[in-house]
Amino acid sequence: MTTEPPRRRILTLKSGIAPKTAEELFGKKRAPAKAAPPPPPPAPSFGWKCKPCGKGFDPPAEGPDDEVVRCPNCNARVGIAGDFRADPPPARLRARSVKKPG
Repeated sequence: MTTEPPRRRILTLKSGIAPKTAEELFGKKRAPAKAAPPPPPPAPSFGWKCKPCGKGFDPPAEGPDDEVVRCPNCNARVGIAGDFRADPPPARLRARSVKKPG
């Protein structure tokens, strides 16, 4: 019959201080940070909108009055340059005026 040697004691740390909770260690619970509201969309920087596609554009400010104006997005013929400079613009334009901010 073989006898096993006595086992060593398992070491434990006994400091006499109760373990602290996370709230005690790091302070009060913080409320989650609120996300900042998204910035407002940029104001339109164009003066006219194409009726067929709805994209904004600026007609040429200078040049001959009989120059054809086309939408830079869909290439639709929206009118002639002289019609955009007229006050009030004629109803035959395929574009509508948009207020510029400021």
